[in-house]
Amino acid sequence: MADGTHFAKFDQIEAPLALLEQGAASEDITVDLGDGTLTRADGRLGLKGLLQRLRGYRTILALNAGEISEGVVAMRSGKPDMHPDVAIILDALKDHG
Repeated sequence: MADGTHFAKFDQIEAPLALLEQGAASEDITVDLGDGTLTRADGRLGLKGLLQRLRGYRTILALNAGEISEGVVAMRSGKPDMHPDVAIILDALKDHG
């Protein structure tokens, strides 16, 4: 996938999701969700974070429409990502109960 990939408005988000799931999206991908809302892989988790946000967005759309999405991903196994500051706070609370 060439750098600067930009997806114009999508009625469905399946195309950018497929690229992200296949590992074929570039770091500078932008997905237009409509109504002036853009989402990018510019957060701390990069493409992984964008994939997570788009999966969540798809789930919300399905729930809002009263549908069960075939693309709903089961809860992940393993330890979730946590901001380092949150980990420090939780550790302090655990130590000082």
